Amino acid sequence: MNQIFIANPKGGCGKTTISTQIAGYYANLGYRVLLVDHDAQKSSSDWLASRPARCSSIQLRATTVETPVSDGEAEVVVHDMPAAWSLDHVADIIHAGDKVLVPVLSSPTDIKACLRFLMELYRSGIFEAGIRMGMVANRSREHTRYYKILIEFLERLESPLVANLRDTQNYVRAMDRGLTIFDLPESRVAADLAQWQPIFDWLDVAPPANPVHTAEALAV
Repeated sequence: MNQIFIANPKGGCGKTTISTQIAGYYANLGYRVLLVDHDAQKSSSDWLASRPARCSSIQLRATTVETPVSDGEAEVVVHDMPAAWSLDHVADIIHAGDKVLVPVLSSPTDIKACLRFLMELYRSGIFEAGIRMGMVANRSREHTRYYKILIEFLERLESPLVANLRDTQNYVRAMDRGLTIFDLPESRVAADLAQWQPIFDWLDVAPPANPVHTAEALAV
């Protein structure tokens, strides 16, 4: 069982978008996927409720951070962590072998919030237990001043900069319909698919033991 946490206490950095994209990607490959919505706003729950029936199946669990999640038969468990998340219970839910992806936007507020979060994580001691953490520069606009500042900041961290995801309406259009970019025609999202490959290489999830039936991608 692979546990993937999408975490950053700063709201609006794209945790739900990244969580749902990852869940949809692995579901399309035939994995049994559980999406855990820890956020009181229930954005992941709303997205999954609007997902067309012909798309690959994703299970949902909505729960607080303090409640441990029983994974059942899931092969991939994706945790959409809440904003303003306290790390008081981090050791109860994140364990050795788990992976944490931290999306960060290119703004002064987001960079400072990310730095505080990383310092708290290091103080919590979870990395001494074999936790892997990677950074994602999200909604990137490469020709802006703060994009360059963000990349310089991320490259100085001990955790790797795993991927750089551009700012595009493809995610907005897909999310509005309960889809992911992996459900869309490749010709429309080729540039975005290429940006995601380093993330899946880093996650390094083994092939599913018994692939479930997957629906064909919607031609939307």
